[in-house]
Amino acid sequence: MNNLAHTRTLFWLTIGLITILITFYFKTEYDVYWHIKVGEWIVNNLKIPSTGIFSHTKADKPWTPHEWLSEVIIYLIFNILGWPGLVMMGMIALTLSILIMLRYLIAKLPTIRALYLTLMGYGLLMPHIMPRPHILALPIMTFWFVQLLKASEQHQAPSRYLILMLILWANIHGSFLIGIVYALFFAIEAITTAPQTVDRIQLTKQWTCFLLICLACLAATPLGIRGILLPFQLTGQNYLTSHIGEWLSPNFQSFQFLELWIIAVIIFGFTQKMELPLLRLIFLIGLIHLSLKHQRYGSDLMSLQAPLLLAAPLAKHWRISSQPHKFTLTSLLPITRYGKMLLISALMSWSIYIFAYKDIEYPLSKNINSILTTIRQENLPGKVYNSYALGGYLIFQGFNTFIDSRGELYQDDFIESFMNANGLVGGEKKLNALFDQHPEVSWALLTAEEASIAYFNMNPDWTLVYSNNFAAIYARKNQWHQQSIDQLKLKLQQFDTKLNDEVSP
Repeated sequence: MNNLAHTRTLFWLTIGLITILITFYFKTEYDVYWHIKVGEWIVNNLKIPSTGIFSHTKADKPWTPHEWLSEVIIYLIFNILGWPGLVMMGMIALTLSILIMLRYLIAKLPTIRALYLTLMGYGLLMPHIMPRPHILALPIMTFWFVQLLKASEQHQAPSRYLILMLILWANIHGSFLIGIVYALFFAIEAITTAPQTVDRIQLTKQWTCFLLICLACLAATPLGIRGILLPFQLTGQNYLTSHIGEWLSPNFQSFQFLELWIIAVIIFGFTQKMELPLLRLIFLIGLIHLSLKHQRYGSDLMSLQAPLLLAAPLAKHWRISSQPHKFTLTSLLPITRYGKMLLISALMSWSIYIFAYKDIEYPLSKNINSILTTIRQENLPGKVYNSYALGGYLIFQGFNTFIDSRGELYQDDFIESFMNANGLVGGEKKLNALFDQHPEVSWALLTAEEASIAYFNMNPDWTLVYSNNFAAIYARKNQWHQQSIDQLKLKLQQFDTKLNDEVSP
């Protein structure tokens, strides 16, 4: 088997394996539901909301939906193809990101070593595989990073057409600001490492011009300055980033792929005596630091950028000057009739699995949505008090929430107050005070494990309407007629068997 045929075989085996794994593990989670609803609102109203729609506690507060374009895309795909369409969207976006990375790696390293790095990258990527805006931003971020990396290594400024990617990125996801940081880093690297044959003054002018255009284009969104400031506000919310799942540090009491990465870097560094350029070392340490501080950065940043960052230094360490054949995606496409038939069959199999057999929604999601569909038919009086994790489902079903996962809307003070009260920190006084501040609340929807369930069970002002292994619903007696409570209880009891059947494993 010649080198190209060997590369082609390993390439498609790896991409096929990773795509299968992406498809298999792809699931929804509660944020997806409100993203769909925001996209629907934008499409129906042909404008971007500026206040806290879908919330009854923050309805008049300023809100900046910085992911508006991705929410429109997610809604349109969901509206046409349903949940399977979102799986296809995510599968394509993630596979494309890996293809962009792998295209660069194979051009630098022997095929098998490039594929090892790719699989290591996928290991970090796994925990954050879900149909949210960051999935759509990932291939844009990876392409941006690769183009800057190439420009730096060739000691030239990137193409100005790359700016179009930044404008798209700025409307898709709030991570676009990190693109400017990357551009600044690679500008410094390109200029400081340029050989004497390169005109450094001219190179500095070119990179400076590119950076200034980048800064100017950040405002090329309907949100203007609000969209630029929001990521700073969100990451500056200390309580949010210290208590909400994806912003927490990784828990190494269970296996984390990040641990394997760090161990591999240490072992390789000591045994191979590899010299990593100072700027690349600083960048790698920065990626590891961010990944240790917030687990989402391990998936969103380090997963694909660390292998790209290490490729050229590894090639130099192994004394690999160039690959025996020029890598292009066209060269790796199946050239035989059998190969083309195999690829088409694989794509059809993936599609059939996703649209016909894959269980996309979690049992909790199915259960909560079924319950809320029943409740919606009753036109309940008043407003809802809800668990933080259930806000997305309420929005999806047309209810205004007490709280949801839009941290930038609710701010640290409100979130901390809610979390303490709902967790019964210091007893029931804080929860009583919360309901005194919000007399419009007439019913509550809680996940089954909430500490506040003890409060609702013991408080004579509240009555249990329905509960199962996933959730509990309570009604505030002084705002409901007993007849309405009994009617809803009966309806939910009638649906109880059906609901349990739908979510049984």
